[in-house]
Amino acid sequence: MTCSGSGTIDVNIGTLVSYTVVCADGKPGQYNEVGLRHSHKNVAVSVTAKTNGSWGLSVGWTKTIDPPG
Repeated sequence: MTCSGSGTIDVNIGTLVSYTVVCADGKPGQYNEVGLRHSHKNVAVSVTAKTNGSWGLSVGWTKTIDPPG
């Protein structure tokens, strides 16, 4: 999640994970990665922006990923 301006952005990835990004002038936001042990189908991604700036979110996946730890 990258953002500009000031405020917050709430990101929800189905029932799997949710987090809040704090945006501030001069700071690009944050990078988050979620690793899961198995696949999930029909996962909705939602973003609620409470910022006076702009924001961007990228979602991707891979067939093979090493589990965390």
